[in-house]
Amino acid sequence: MKCLLTLVVTALLCAAGVGLTAAEIAPAAHASMVAGHSTPAPPRRSPAVTTPAARGDSTPAVPVAPAADQATTAATAANRAAQAMHAVLPDVQDGFEVFDQSTGTVLASRNAGQQFAAMSVVKLLIAVDALARDNWETPEGATQQEMQQMLADSDDEIADRLWTAGGGPAIVTRMVGQLGLTGTQPPEDPGEWGDTLITAQDMVTVYRYISERVPGPDRDLLLGALSDAPRIAADGFNQYFGIPDGMPHTTWAIKQGWGTSGSQAVMDSTGLVGTDSRYVVVVLASAPANSYSTVPAVVTAGAGALAGLVSAATS
Repeated sequence: MKCLLTLVVTALLCAAGVGLTAAEIAPAAHASMVAGHSTPAPPRRSPAVTTPAARGDSTPAVPVAPAADQATTAATAANRAAQAMHAVLPDVQDGFEVFDQSTGTVLASRNAGQQFAAMSVVKLLIAVDALARDNWETPEGATQQEMQQMLADSDDEIADRLWTAGGGPAIVTRMVGQLGLTGTQPPEDPGEWGDTLITAQDMVTVYRYISERVPGPDRDLLLGALSDAPRIAADGFNQYFGIPDGMPHTTWAIKQGWGTSGSQAVMDSTGLVGTDSRYVVVVLASAPANSYSTVPAVVTAGAGALAGLVSAATS
């Protein structure tokens, strides 16, 4: 009997030992499987993930929404903006994009590759091209004043002179190559710089180029002029539609465009918005020419609907 009990106890201890060994190995095997497997898509309703501050950093943890939630938020924002614009004018053609330069994320986008007449927004390309052709040398006082007036007041006469001096459509061609624009085209009529074609996506690229690539003194010149835009432009038009009136509690540096191209009335609101110019906002719209007086309100409605996306940058 004593021998039998000894054998039973020994068997039980061996069984327990095997169980512990299996339990110790299982986590290692699971970790190995996870390491060699692609990351699964986040759950549809997964909570926001919090990124902890680095050791010794006093910056508080920042909530980071899962990719699925970001896509849903972007789609919702785009739909809301489109609905707001079409509520003002049902037959309007719209194209817009909001880009967060801090995270490199498109926050909302709709018809971002659709072409619209640039109107006075092309003056931004004229200015960047002029600075680039001069090897980014800081312009003399008189030239600085001309650029200030062309961009801030949207002075057409100065734009005419600089357009001609730069070779007209060649300016657009150079900018397309230098910045890697994909939907921007020179005007069919070389003298009609306002008929240059742009897209919301390309204008985001232009503003990112100014923010990231243009040397400091020239960047300051450009953004200083865009920040000084008065409500009434050189031609008497109220250029505060779109971003200024739709996002009234933010800081901005804008270039607006307005006018007619063929049978279409076109209004463009573009710029950098928020603290440290964090966001690029581009809202473009066109409609039959007889809707000219209504299209500014369309663009303002779109910008207003997108304002929540840049709320973190309010001043």
